[in-house]
Amino acid sequence: MNFAAAQEAKTSAEIITSFLPAVAVAVPLAGSLLVLAAGMLGQKKLRNFVAVLTALAAFAVVLAMYPLVQHGQVVYRFADLMEYGLFLRVDFLGFLFAAIFSASWLLATVYATVYMKSEQAQNRFYVFLLATLGHCLGVVLAGDLFSLFLFFELMTFSSYVLVIHRQTEGALRAGAVAIYMGIAGGLALLMAMFILFFAVGTLEIRPLLEEITAAGVNPLLVIGLFLVGFGIKMGLVPLHIWLPRAYEEAPTPVNVISSAAMLKAGAYGLIRVLTMIFSPASPGAEPAAELLISQVGFAVIWLGTITMLVGAVLALLQDNAKRILGCSSISQMGYVLLGIGVAAFLGVEKGAVGYTGAVYHVLNHSVFKAALFMMVGIIYLNTGEVALSRVRGMMSKVPFVAAMFLVAYAGIAGIPGLNGYASKTLLHHAIVDAYKYGHAGSLQLAERIFMLASALTVVYFAKLFYRLFMGRPRPEHRQLQFKVAPQLKSLLAVYTAAIFSIGLFPSVVLNRFIIPATAGFSFDYASVKYLGKLDFWVSKDLQSVGVVLIMATVLFLAFDHYRVFDWQAPEWLSIERSFYLPLASFLLKACCHFGVTFDSAVNRTYLKSGELAGGACRYISSFDSSLNTAYEKAGGTARHLIEQTERFDGALNEAYEKSGGLARRLADGTQAFDASLNEAYEKSGKLARQLADRAAQADDTLDDFYEQSGRRSRSLWDRMRGRPSDWNIKNLNFDSFLIALMLGLFLFILVYYTKIR
Repeated sequence: MNFAAAQEAKTSAEIITSFLPAVAVAVPLAGSLLVLAAGMLGQKKLRNFVAVLTALAAFAVVLAMYPLVQHGQVVYRFADLMEYGLFLRVDFLGFLFAAIFSASWLLATVYATVYMKSEQAQNRFYVFLLATLGHCLGVVLAGDLFSLFLFFELMTFSSYVLVIHRQTEGALRAGAVAIYMGIAGGLALLMAMFILFFAVGTLEIRPLLEEITAAGVNPLLVIGLFLVGFGIKMGLVPLHIWLPRAYEEAPTPVNVISSAAMLKAGAYGLIRVLTMIFSPASPGAEPAAELLISQVGFAVIWLGTITMLVGAVLALLQDNAKRILGCSSISQMGYVLLGIGVAAFLGVEKGAVGYTGAVYHVLNHSVFKAALFMMVGIIYLNTGEVALSRVRGMMSKVPFVAAMFLVAYAGIAGIPGLNGYASKTLLHHAIVDAYKYGHAGSLQLAERIFMLASALTVVYFAKLFYRLFMGRPRPEHRQLQFKVAPQLKSLLAVYTAAIFSIGLFPSVVLNRFIIPATAGFSFDYASVKYLGKLDFWVSKDLQSVGVVLIMATVLFLAFDHYRVFDWQAPEWLSIERSFYLPLASFLLKACCHFGVTFDSAVNRTYLKSGELAGGACRYISSFDSSLNTAYEKAGGTARHLIEQTERFDGALNEAYEKSGGLARRLADGTQAFDASLNEAYEKSGKLARQLADRAAQADDTLDDFYEQSGRRSRSLWDRMRGRPSDWNIKNLNFDSFLIALMLGLFLFILVYYTKIR
């Protein structure tokens, strides 16, 4: 079956809508509230029972999804949240991780009912224990990066409460480092998501390589941010500094779930990013993009190699048993990271071996590391100590625990017949294939380091077992009656059975649980099918184990002879003291210096502005005083002017009143004079008309007389001169004479009238 056929089969897989993923997340969260209620009522037994029952119910709900994920993907979408929505989608890989988490939590909760009896704040512990289970399940059941990020951050904050549970100075310091690193990782994840979303417009967990390259996004930046975000939680070197201290300070049940589940949440995120999101959706992907992802895979291989080696070396130098197991978890996560890197480096054609090796080792590490932490916790319950320099000879006190410890030790060492052998064999094949098919000569060195780290794993666990269980107990422990509760023995028996079952039937586990987890990924079907026929019992693989054991024996003898196990590394070798603390100090000083400088500048600015403001205020005050004085003077003048104006207005009104009376009297006199004058005019007019009429009559009479006298006179003159005469009395200006006479009469009447008045 070729790549195209495999893709066609994947796309035809059934999409099943079911509320089971939501129930799996909700059950632990609801159970935490019930636990709180029972604890507040003082019902300790009921509280413990509800806690175990809740973990069992969550495990049952997860198992109920198994028939569904065999046929396709199970999806469930919540109502929209923050304009994007919570989306749960479960494929076989998500189911496998959820099953590992819920099973580990169930066993850890049972363990906690015994371990936490003498601890403080038990109600709070169980509440956050179950809440963290819900958050972890949300991470691996999320259908997109947005939902995954929300649950991942919730897991970070709720697990912080578990780390600082004892509230000692050391626990608070360990919790502070863990939460600071967790927040930094969350910010890196958020930035990567922003870049991815704004580039391709989606946060779905599916192959997006073609869309990312078409959008012009720099894949190295996005992958680097994802590596930081998930690598912190995974314990990737050099981001591991929080892990050993947190494991030392936290209660043992927290160590169990942290190593079995919470570390795996970071591994799950990197698997999704490097082998799914940054993988091609079809075989025709751009060669340049595939080459870039291959180079990223190459770098991740070396990060995993360095992590497994550094973790092993750190474990060698520890004295505290819990710190040894914590550093061992760093090393084992290096194996998982190496497998993820090989999957990206070899790509879809041959990368399936790295992917299956990483997933298989996640399963195995969740089994043997949880068992190892539980056994160290049992010793702590009886002695109150886990430092190798203070505890020894425990085999005579707890022989059952010592026997179970040997089984888990053999499992993590990769001894054939126990679970670690299968996954380490797959990972060894992966690094050999990367060297063989990737044509990278340096990866041959990585394969040698892989063998060395495996040998060192055997060495530091030999140190742990020898110093913890061998020899005679210390005097203060010889008279103690060691007790191991039946529940704890049952748990160790369950883990031992799992170690043997996986180790004896590695192909069954591979074909029933690991290979089905490749569904939805772009790996070549032929290479996946080939893995299903892998024979774990070939002589070459067995010989590799022999080589590791020989190297481990030589190294153990050499280290013991030269007292390397007791060597105290100088502080400059600590990455925390040589890098992180100076960096933090530099940033703090830089921030403080900047803050002081900025504060001084602000103060100077305030003082200068205060001086300027004071001067301005004084000037304004002086100006205001002058203005007030001017206002007062102007007001006085205005008042005086108003008073003068009022007096003038009064005098003017009085003059108006007097002149008005005089004018009224004058008007009355004028009116009377006008009436008299009119009467005189009328009388004089009548007299003048009579006089005129008489004058006219007299004129007519006179004319007649003139004419008669003239005729007589002309006749007489003519007779006297003997010629006619032109003179006539009519030639006299009689009209002028008449007007003068009338004017004289008018003047007479006027003078006469005035005298009479």
